[in-house]
Amino acid sequence: GSQMVMAKMMNNHEWYGLLSTYTTKFGEYLDFYGGIDFRYYKGLHQNIIVDLFSGDYYVDYNRGNVLAVNNAAAANPEFAKQKLTVGDVVFRDYDGFVMSEGAFAQLEYNREKLSAFVSGGLSNTSYWRYDRFYYDEAHAKSGKKHYLGGNIKGGANYNLTDKHNVFFNAGFISRAPMFDTSFINSQNSHERNNDAKNEKVMSFEVGYGFRSRFLAVNLNGYFTQWMDKSLYDSGTGRDGNRYTMNMTGANARHMGIELDFEAKPVDWLSINGMFSWGDWRWSGLATGFYYNNEGQLYDPKNGIPVPSDANVEDYRYQIRMDDVNVGGSAQTTAALGITVRPMKGLRLGLDWNFAGDYYGEVDFKMQYKDIIGDQFDWLYIDFQTLSLYAAQNGFEAELVKEGKHYDYLARLRPKA
Repeated sequence: GSQMVMAKMMNNHEWYGLLSTYTTKFGEYLDFYGGIDFRYYKGLHQNIIVDLFSGDYYVDYNRGNVLAVNNAAAANPEFAKQKLTVGDVVFRDYDGFVMSEGAFAQLEYNREKLSAFVSGGLSNTSYWRYDRFYYDEAHAKSGKKHYLGGNIKGGANYNLTDKHNVFFNAGFISRAPMFDTSFINSQNSHERNNDAKNEKVMSFEVGYGFRSRFLAVNLNGYFTQWMDKSLYDSGTGRDGNRYTMNMTGANARHMGIELDFEAKPVDWLSINGMFSWGDWRWSGLATGFYYNNEGQLYDPKNGIPVPSDANVEDYRYQIRMDDVNVGGSAQTTAALGITVRPMKGLRLGLDWNFAGDYYGEVDFKMQYKDIIGDQFDWLYIDFQTLSLYAAQNGFEAELVKEGKHYDYLARLRPKA
C-alpha cells in the first residue's frame, strides 16, 4: 500500500438569500428605509484521493479516530484498516450550514448644510453541520447553535461653506463568532465550544473635507475597539494527530489618521496621493484549550489527551496580549501618483507606494530558566532560502542542527 497519497480538497459553496426593503418619507427632510434579510449557506467539505503514487491502496489513519459511539461502523476493527483507492474520501466529509435572519432600518435627515443618519439592525445566526465520515446516519446532523447580534450606527456631515465640510460617524456592532469558533473542531466533530461568544466592535470617526475646482482633500481620524475577538489555530502534535485551539477574550485597539488628495492644476495633469498612519495593538487575556481529533482535551506538551481525573483549569492556556502589535497589514502606508495626458487617447502614469510598520502574526520571547528576554518579531526563513541569500551577500550558511518542528540552528561565516 501507499504511505502517501495526493488528495484534492473540495470546498463547494452554495449561497441563497432574500432581501426586501421599504422606503418612505416623513415630512420634507426625513427619509426612511428598512427591510428584512434572510441568508442560507451550505458548504461541502471533502478530501478525495486522486493519486496513489503507484501504490495499490491507502489506509487512512484518520479512520482510527472515528468513535463507535458516533459511527457504529467503527466498532468493526476492519473499519480503520479499510483499503482506499482513487475516488475515496479521507480525513473529512461534511457539510457546514449557516442560516441568518435579520431586520434593519435607517432614518436620514437632509436640510441645507446638514445631513445626518441613524441606523440599526438585529440578526440571528445559526450554525450546524452534517458529517458523513466521523458519524453514521443516525448521528450525522449536529444540533443548531443560535447567536443573536445587532448593530447601531449614526453620523452627521455639515458643509461649512461650498468648499469645506466636517463629518462624524460612530457605531457599535455585536456579531456572531465564526463557524470554526462555534465548534471545538469544525472539521471532524459536533462538539461545541462553550466559550464562543459574540465579537463586539465600537468605532468613532471624525473628518474634514475640502473641494475646489483644482483640489480635493479628505482628512480623517479613527478609533476602533475590538472586544472578545476569537482566535482559532490548528496543528500537528508530537503523536502525529491533529489538534485545534479556540481562544476567546482577546481585544484589539485600532486608531490612526488617513489623508488622501487629488490635484488637477491643468487639464492634462493630475496628481493624487494618500498617507495613512495607524497604531493597532492587541490587549486583554486570551484563554482557551487544545483539543484533539476526538474532541478530547489535549496536552500538546506531552502529546497525550488530558486524564479524565485531571483539573481542567490546569490545562487552560492563557496569553497576555497587552501592547502586542496587530500583524498582517502595514500600519503606515503612503502613495503618490502622477498622470499625464499629452494627447487624446494617450495616458502616461507614474506611481510610488510605501508600506511600513508591518508586523508578523506572532511575537516571541526567549526564556532560559528564570531569564526572560525581550519580545521580538518572529520571521521564519527555511535553510535553502537562507543559503541562497547568504551566498548572494558574500556569506556561507552551514546547517548545524535540525529540530522537530521545522526549526534549525545555522551558522553564517564570510566566504573565504
